[in-house]
Amino acid sequence: MNKNAVIYGGGNIGRGFIGQLFYESGYETVFIDVNKELITQLNEKKEYPIKFVDNKSSSEIIIKNVRGIDGSSENINEVTDVISKADIMATSVGVNVLKFIMEPVAKGINKRFADGNYKPLNILLCENLIHSDKIMRDGVYEYIDYKFKSLYNEKIGFIEVSVGRMVPIQTDDMKAGNPLRIVTENYRHLHVDKDAFKGEIPEIKDMIAYSPFEYLIERKLYIHNMGHAVCAYLGDMAGYDYIWQAIEDPYIEMITTKTMQRSALALSKIYHANAAELMEFIENLIYRFANKALGDTVKRVGNDLKRKLSPNDRLIGVYRICAQNSLPVNYICLAIAAAVNFKGDKFSGYSADGILKEAGSYNIIAENSNDFALITKYDKAIKSGLSAKGLLDIVKDDENIINSDIM
Repeated sequence: MNKNAVIYGGGNIGRGFIGQLFYESGYETVFIDVNKELITQLNEKKEYPIKFVDNKSSSEIIIKNVRGIDGSSENINEVTDVISKADIMATSVGVNVLKFIMEPVAKGINKRFADGNYKPLNILLCENLIHSDKIMRDGVYEYIDYKFKSLYNEKIGFIEVSVGRMVPIQTDDMKAGNPLRIVTENYRHLHVDKDAFKGEIPEIKDMIAYSPFEYLIERKLYIHNMGHAVCAYLGDMAGYDYIWQAIEDPYIEMITTKTMQRSALALSKIYHANAAELMEFIENLIYRFANKALGDTVKRVGNDLKRKLSPNDRLIGVYRICAQNSLPVNYICLAIAAAVNFKGDKFSGYSADGILKEAGSYNIIAENSNDFALITKYDKAIKSGLSAKGLLDIVKDDENIINSDIM
């Protein structure tokens, strides 16, 4: 009997990670996407390659048993039909697009119940968004038929996912003549919220069901994503194009590592996590950031400042948990200052105050005048053209002052 999977979003993570795991777990996968060229290619070839690269080697596999569906509104019947028959589902559309797929997902669930399919359906939310499960559950609920609302609560699971695989923007050189090819690193672990599943947890290769999941999603966002972003902002400041170039700069590596370590210490306090294991996690990430063959760009990792400086996202979120746990925030303040000087975003050129206000985070920082003064100080230093080495010297001096005040 065929197992049917649906992935809303046929982009880098959808095809370059989740599609692989579904295929290797025996599913036939339908990708829903509004990119008509992508859908045409998927339906013509019924397969696509994934190439894994690192600084020493590369390899390629072929993902088969796939097809595509146009996700535009005029094709809603076909979309709802595949959702109604799915055994498992995932989303990988991006945080800002989630609201647009809530109604189609609900229509698929309504049809599922109307057709007498009462099997549990678990939807993996591969969006790097804390509380994405609640956002989707509440949003989809609004479009569920009244007579199916109790079934919806009983049978439909929205599962937060920690997506650790790094997939860069795909260039023409990477595609090498095949527009469906995805080039990525070979990181395989997919951590999911164990407690959110309805019915039995499906067997998906390399999927790790974990509880309590809040720790893992915050570890991903507040260490991995945060460190990646800090590396990008400092790399942009130093004139680098690629993440691997930035992390090879010893001063940028030091600042990035210190920032990640502060976050790790906060998380170890909050969740009583093993600090030594978190430090090993950071070392592995620094190694992965240096993957030259991946070709990940500073611009891709650093863009979308409004979201990345929002109150619960990677930078301000780390500032908040460090401050709440009485940890020095000088490196975090430097990271925020580097972010507001990023040149590759539509808010580039705004003042630090202006960007933080746009992101909704100004009041969080402004509540502590000393921390706001640090951000202002580092902002001026960056605008003056100070190097990463010079910034590191300043932040070290500030840390000595902070430590002496604590003592």
